[in-house]
Amino acid sequence: MGVWIEKAPMPTNRHDLQAIAVEGEIYAISGAGDHTVHVVEIYDVASDTWRPGPPIPTQRGWFGAARIGDEIYACGGKRVRTEEEKQQTGDDYHFEIRDSVEVLNLKTQTWSVAAPLSKPRAGLVAVVCKGKIYAVGGNSMNSEPEIGQPYLDRVEVFDPATARWTLGVPLPKAVQGPGVAVVDDKIYVATGIGGDGPRPDFNVFDPDTGHWSPLPPIPTPRCDPGCLAVGSKIYVFGGWGGSAPYHTEVEVYDSDAGTWSSETPMPVKKAWMATANVGERIFVMGGAHKWEDREGYNWIADLHEYVP
Repeated sequence: MGVWIEKAPMPTNRHDLQAIAVEGEIYAISGAGDHTVHVVEIYDVASDTWRPGPPIPTQRGWFGAARIGDEIYACGGKRVRTEEEKQQTGDDYHFEIRDSVEVLNLKTQTWSVAAPLSKPRAGLVAVVCKGKIYAVGGNSMNSEPEIGQPYLDRVEVFDPATARWTLGVPLPKAVQGPGVAVVDDKIYVATGIGGDGPRPDFNVFDPDTGHWSPLPPIPTPRCDPGCLAVGSKIYVFGGWGGSAPYHTEVEVYDSDAGTWSSETPMPVKKAWMATANVGERIFVMGGAHKWEDREGYNWIADLHEYVP
């Protein structure tokens, strides 16, 4: 079983951010507290310190992010209105769903605009496979997700050679907030929420054949977990819904053996966190859960390293 090590927390508490590893650093991008933020903060793994990065022009949470070479792509998502805006509209859960895509050039540390998604959506995930970005799942709703509302099976593929998005092979089932990872040039999509609640579904997509294939279901269905791959293993952290409001479970799929196993639970129950790995070092940051003793959510700044 692995060990959790507490690290320096992010300067800005937030959830539904994205984290991208760049050599020995991790870029923690945008996300939300009471409202979405423009913040980008950069963690130096060697010194266990944070510094400010170039703010993203369009604040967003519930988005997908992926890196190709010297560029980080932030795709879709939604903006949470400020408290003042909520009071003006009288709608506590009104969001602005985005189709926009912004690109951070790591050499110049500047943002630019790329081709938008074909459909505005939030709750998607993004990953790079064979040099292309796959934007997977999500929803196109402007209100808080509830069981029974429609979700998306949409997959879009960005080719940097043409700078265009095209429609990919749809997911077997529509889902929002799954985990996604790539092992051996195949895309693995785990759990998430659909019309009947958190799904145990676990599927793999082979870009060479253009087919999705089912795999052994995840033991603990949940939505908005952290997820990444290290070597041949796929790690799924925390999440919400299903057997518990918020989860600490860490479950690992061994793609060589084709089996799931349990690892040491997270120190904190939470969902909507970001994950990144620098080599074999795994980092989990941010997220949120509801307070147990009062109304509202606790936006989390914690950063932990997991050593399997």
